[in-house]
This record gives sequence, structure tokens and C-alpha cells, in this order.
Amino acid sequence: MRHRIRERLWGALRKWGPPVALVGLISGEASGQNVSVRDYSVPVSRADNLRIDALSFNYQSEGDSIVSETGDLVVVYKKFYESLPFAYSVDLRGSSSFRRDPVKDELVGDAEANLVSRVKKYRRDEGNFFVFGDTDLDLNEDFDRPAMKFTIGFGWGRFINATALRKAVRIEDFLLEEGIISDRMQKQTMIDLGHIIEKESEYRELYGSRYQNYWYEDMQNQVQKSGMVLGSIGAIGVLRMQEVLERERINERFYGWDVSAGVQLEAFTPFSGEPRDDPAFSLGVRYSRPISWSTQFNTDIDVNTPFTGSFGRRYDLATQTDFIYEISNRINYTLVHLFSLTKNESEPARHDNILSTGFTFFIENKINLTTAGVIRKDERDPWRLSFALGLSYRIF
Repeated sequence: MRHRIRERLWGALRKWGPPVALVGLISGEASGQNVSVRDYSVPVSRADNLRIDALSFNYQSEGDSIVSETGDLVVVYKKFYESLPFAYSVDLRGSSSFRRDPVKDELVGDAEANLVSRVKKYRRDEGNFFVFGDTDLDLNEDFDRPAMKFTIGFGWGRFINATALRKAVRIEDFLLEEGIISDRMQKQTMIDLGHIIEKESEYRELYGSRYQNYWYEDMQNQVQKSGMVLGSIGAIGVLRMQEVLERERINERFYGWDVSAGVQLEAFTPFSGEPRDDPAFSLGVRYSRPISWSTQFNTDIDVNTPFTGSFGRRYDLATQTDFIYEISNRINYTLVHLFSLTKNESEPARHDNILSTGFTFFIENKINLTTAGVIRKDERDPWRLSFALGLSYRIF
């Protein structure tokens, strides 16, 4: 009898132990915290990021002859702006590579770029209903001209960038560890501190090169007003603030969702003389949520099918899901899954799966070392495994 009980307990522990431990880890991290990410709201939410994801050059020679000469460059730019009643986002990825042709003994190369943008106009200053316009532009030197699709429609939802509040929480952690404050600060104090951090660009425009003096002074005053400061913040407290805001790399924290539907039209085909695709129904779902202060989950789903007799029988579906976990202030773990499903009317659906997992090490505030393992499986080819190691440089 006792043996059966032990077996049942052990079976339950094996089944439910990992989920319970994960929940405990996530909830335990925020124990005693007086503010959550969903408490944060700002009239204007923005983010800018320009980085070089890959820059490589290889050169080999034997005597007077060049044996090998290759190079690659990848540049990524992202911009996000959300306000009432206007919002937009821009995602640009450009890549270029070259190599020496051994037959012609000359450099040959290729370049391509993809630009995706969205503009949203909310119906009222308060509310989630919006109309939108999307553009998807592809440039490739093999094309006769740029290929462009655009989508117009309507939707419901909103996103908030809560990265400034995450930085405020990180500052609070440091001040608590140093014994500068006696306990967690009140929710409103943390939100107000996040608003001050959010307004860095406003301080820069107002005070010029000396803006940090006023910026840090206002942050100190906000912490002081909490009533939790033991004596004064002092130089150690200011150094901790600088460490979070200037030296640490904190991933962006978004929360929110939107659902949109519209009509997709192909404005330009990549090759002259090629017929344009039929107008298509487009449906999109986007969702972002920080599970805890150290995690971020995002997913995008896009589906389109033509407004013809092939409606529902010919379609394209694409999803992207990513998970980020901050192991420490210098190491991040990322997990990304890309899935696409293409169905033609007279053929079975074909899928493509890409799973990438890896770590990002922040060597310096703007230089990162990334290691990633990639698994890919599509309908026609066997499993493919690859490993990547690279440096990236964040310009801003």
C-alpha cells in the first residue's frame, strides 16, 4: 500500500513538478513587488533600434594570388511609435555579401532589403478601434524592380512599451540590495520614475549636453519622495542608476495585442511582364506579454487568401513566436519559432519550420556576442541543423 502511494506521489511530481517549479520561479521573482508591467501606461510610447547584426570579412592569399575573399554585412532598423490617436512602426532588414569569383578573378556580390511598415489611426483619443495601412517592400538586385504589397483595413487593440518601467524596477532592485531604501517603493512612485526615464529625449532637447544633471536629479527626487530612503541616495545610488541606464542592456518590454483585417494588393511584381496576384483577404493577430520582469513573449500570425474562386483553397499562413529570458544583466536566452504554410488550389499544403535557440552575451553596452543553433524542416527536404556565432553592434 505504501509502495503504491509512493509511486503515485512520484508520478504526480514528475508530471507537475516542472510546471509548478517554473511558475514558482516566475512568481517568486516578483515577490513583494508593488507594481506590475500592466500598470504602466504612457500617452506616447516609442522605441528606436539600429544595429549591425553581422559584419565579416575573410581574405586569403598565396604569393601574389588571392585564394579567397568574402564579406557579409547585415543591418537591422526597428522603429515603434504609439500614441493617441496615431501610431506607426517600421522594420527594415538589409543584407549584402560579396565574394571573389575564381574564374573571372573579380569580386561579385548581391544585396537585398526588406522594409515592412504600418500606420494606424485610432478613431478616438480613447479607444482601441483603428484603421491601418501596411506596406511590404522587397529589394533585390536580381529583381527588375522593387516588389511591393500593401494592405488597408481596420482593427482593434493597442501596444504599450513598458521598458522604462522595467528599468525603474531594476534600479529599485539595486537600491534595495545596497540598503539605500528600506522596502519596495509604492506603485505610483515606480510608475512616475518610469515616466521620468521615458522622457530622456525630452530632457536632452530641453537642456542640451548637460541634460543628465537634471534627468538624474529628478529621478533622485522621485525616489526620495517615496519615504523609503534611509538617509540619502548618495553617490552609490547614482552609480547604480547609471549602471542600469547607461551600461546594462535591458530588452524591450511590450504588452498588448491587436487583431486586424483588410485587403492586400500587389502594387509591383518583382519582374516586368509578370501578372499581379489577385486581391486577397488579410488577417493578422499580434500579441506581446512580459510573463515576468525577466521574460518577454511575442507572437505574430498572418493569413491571406485571394478574393476569387480560390478563396480558402489557396492561402499563405505565417507565424513568428519568440521568447526571451534574461538570465542575468549580461546574458539572455532566446527561443524563436518560424512557421509557414502555403496551399495552392491543386496541390497539398506545404510547410516550413525553423526553430532557433541561443544565448546573447552583452560584452559592452553596444556590443553583443550571439550563439545560436538552428533547426529547419520543410515539406521537401530533410532536417537541417546549423550553428551560428556572431557579433552585433547596436548604433542606438
